[in-house]
Amino acid sequence: MTRDGTSSSAPRLVRELYFPTYVFYRDLESAPALNPALAGAIRDLRRADPDGLVRSNMKPAGSWHSALDLQSRAPFAPLAAEVLATSRAVAEDLGFDPARELVLDNMWAIVNPRHGSNRGHTHPRVLLSGCYYVQAPPGCGRICFVDPRPQAQVLPPWLSVAGRAQPHNWSEVAFDAIAGRMILFPAWLGHEVEPNLTALEGEASERIVIAFNLYQRPPATPAADRPPSP
Repeated sequence: MTRDGTSSSAPRLVRELYFPTYVFYRDLESAPALNPALAGAIRDLRRADPDGLVRSNMKPAGSWHSALDLQSRAPFAPLAAEVLATSRAVAEDLGFDPARELVLDNMWAIVNPRHGSNRGHTHPRVLLSGCYYVQAPPGCGRICFVDPRPQAQVLPPWLSVAGRAQPHNWSEVAFDAIAGRMILFPAWLGHEVEPNLTALEGEASERIVIAFNLYQRPPATPAADRPPSP
């Protein structure tokens, strides 16, 4: 017998996973009170700026993208606080340096009517990205993440039924849009949004999401350690 209790004649098979890609999600308890106010504020913004921005949103299909400063606007302050609280929990779970505070860099809204979607993209120059579902009618489209390792797709293995059920063998994963759910992921992780194929009509058909980015702020230099002023 070895020191860990296994038989030396039948060595134990050890599997260790490296280079993981994490996706976190959380369902907000405040969502029932929060979401109607957020939806109203977003529709006010759209009426004031019907053209919006063009980023990953499919504008020919009617997808609307707000300005990028919602984190600084009063109607979105409660959600900004929830984003920071959730991101701090993620940072603690992943062992980020607590001296480097997470900062909400920007936040914006996207409204996808029927047939609206978002092209595949990543979020450069930030650490974490995420989304929060304000309104998500049935069939409104999932967010899809793809394996960030291009070499892993050169010669993928043939898998058994059991193997195909194991998440570490997947080359893509999709999350349903659920009102009140917040999802956080690495900003470099490629993702896209499926077309909104709900059967509903009018405003009830709209998939409304607020997206955001975060980065780590360098720790403040203690006064005693700062170089003297010239």
